[in-house]
Amino acid sequence: MRISIFSDPHSGFEEKGRENDSYTALKECVELSLNTDLILIAGDIFDTRVPKQESVAKVARILSEAHKYPGRTKLVGLIGKEKKEVSPLALRGIPIVAIHGNHERRSRQLVNPVQMLEHAGLLINLHCATGVFEINGKKVAVHGMGAVPERYARDVLLEWNPKPIKDAINILMIHQSVGDYIYSPLEPPSLRLEDLPENFDLYILGHLHWSEVRDFKTGKILLPGSIIPTVPRKDESKQKKGIWIYDGNELNFKPLNFQRNIYFQNFVYSHDIKEKVREYLSKIEEGSIVNIKITGKGENKDFRDIIEEFKDKILVKIKLELREKELGEKVKILEMVREKKLSPEEMGMEILRKNLSSLGCKILPDEIFDLLVSGEIETAFAILKGKQRTLVSL
Repeated sequence: MRISIFSDPHSGFEEKGRENDSYTALKECVELSLNTDLILIAGDIFDTRVPKQESVAKVARILSEAHKYPGRTKLVGLIGKEKKEVSPLALRGIPIVAIHGNHERRSRQLVNPVQMLEHAGLLINLHCATGVFEINGKKVAVHGMGAVPERYARDVLLEWNPKPIKDAINILMIHQSVGDYIYSPLEPPSLRLEDLPENFDLYILGHLHWSEVRDFKTGKILLPGSIIPTVPRKDESKQKKGIWIYDGNELNFKPLNFQRNIYFQNFVYSHDIKEKVREYLSKIEEGSIVNIKITGKGENKDFRDIIEEFKDKILVKIKLELREKELGEKVKILEMVREKKLSPEEMGMEILRKNLSSLGCKILPDEIFDLLVSGEIETAFAILKGKQRTLVSL
C-alpha cells in the first residue's frame, strides 16, 4: 500500500507577491499522490475560517483530480461518524481523508470549510472519528481529530479515547499545538506527547510547519510540515517542502519542485546600512523570501524604497530593532505574537476571551467570535444583551 500524507496547504494565503503559492503547492502535492491508494491531509487546507468563493473553487478543482484515477481502496467501517455523512463521490478514485485545522475551526453549530468539501463529495472529514479502509486485502484505520481550542485539547482527546483497530495499521492524525514542540503564552497547549494513546503505528501531527520523523512508543511520529512557508521560521529555511509516502512501515519524503528559498540575515546598524542591505539583496536568487533584522543604535530609516526596488525579484521583510526607542508594551505583545506565529484570528480570540471574562460573561467566546467572523454582528450583540439564547439569527 502507498498512503500520501501532507499538511497545512493554507489555501488562500494572500501575502503580497505570494497569492498563488498555496494553490501551486497543493496542485503538485495532489499530482505526486496520484499513484497512491489514500491521501491524508492533516488540517488547514484553507487559511481562513470563511474562505473566499474563488479559493474554494480552486481547491475543489485541484482535489477533484484524485477522483479521476483508478483506485483500489474501500471504506469498510466508520466509528464516531454515520455512513450517510460520507458521499459515495468521495470514494471514487483515490479517497482523500482530512481533518480541520485551527485556521478552519468554527463552533459546532457552523459548517467549517473542510465539512463543506465533504458535503461536495471531495473528501472524508474525520473529527473524533475513525475510518477503516481496505487496501489490497490490508486494513488501515485512520483516527482523526481536528483542531479544538488549546485549553481543551487534552480533555477532548482523552474523552474521545481512540482505540487501535485489531489486525489493522492504525494511524492517529491530529492538528494541535503539542507542548513538547510549540508553546504560546497567550494560549498554552494542554496536550503533550505523553497524552497520545498507545499502540498506534503512526502519529501524524499537523499544525507544526517544520517536518520531523522519529520513533515514538510502538510506532513513529510524523510532523509533515506545511507545504508552503506562511510565517517562515529558521528551521523551515533548512528543509524542503513536500509530501510523505507511508507503506505501513516506512516513511519516504518526496519534495515539491515548487520551493521558495528562505534566508535570514542580521545586520548591525551603520551609517551605510542601506547600501549594505542593497548589496546583500542583489546576490539573492529570484523568487526567494528574505527576512532581514537590523539591530544596534541609530535612527529609524525608511527601507520602503529598497523593498520596492527588489519586489519583482524577491520578497523582502525588514525588521528594525534599534535601541533609540524602547518598545512599548503593546508593541511587545505584537512582537511576541509574531514570534510565536499566532494568526490574527488566534490573537483576536484571545483578546475577546479576556474582555468577556473581565465582564463576567458566561457565553463561550468561541461561539461569539465565529458570529463576528461570519458577519453576524447583530446576532452576537443580541446574545450578549440577553435578547436571544440561540446562535441562529432571528
